Amino acid sequence: MGKPIVCWRCGAAVKPDQRPITRLEQCRRCQADLHACRLCWSWNPRMTGYCDHDHAEPPLDRERANFCQYFKPRPGAFTPGEQNADSDARKELDSLFEKSPDDATAQDSNEAVGKPESDRARAELERLFNKSSQDDG
Repeated sequence: MGKPIVCWRCGAAVKPDQRPITRLEQCRRCQADLHACRLCWSWNPRMTGYCDHDHAEPPLDRERANFCQYFKPRPGAFTPGEQNADSDARKELDSLFEKSPDDATAQDSNEAVGKPESDRARAELERLFNKSSQDDG
C-alpha cells in the first residue's frame, strides 16, 4: 500500500471519512484547509505558479481552500523541515522584540514613580545619551 494522505501543514493523517476531500474540508488537528494547492499532486514550488498542471489557474493563496477542479490529494505532502523553518523564523522574530533586562528595569522604575508617558520617554532618551557620552569619554 502507498503512502497515506496526510495534512500538508502538520502531518496528521486524513481519515477515510474525510475523503473525497471537499472544498471546505479542514485538518482535524491544525484546522489547515485540505483542498489547497499544498496538498495537490500538481504542487511544485519550483514552478512560477507553483502548479505543474497545464490548465489550472493558481489561486493567490496556495495554503487556503480553493475551487480548483484539477485538485488531487498527494500522499506525503507534509515536509517536517518546513515546519521547523517556520518555528525557527517565529522564534527569531520574537527574540527581536524581546526587552532586555536593562529596558525592563528602567521602565519599571519610571512607572513606579508615576511619571507621565512623555516624561518616561524623555528620561529614557537622557539615559541612552548619558550612557553613550560616558562611553566616549
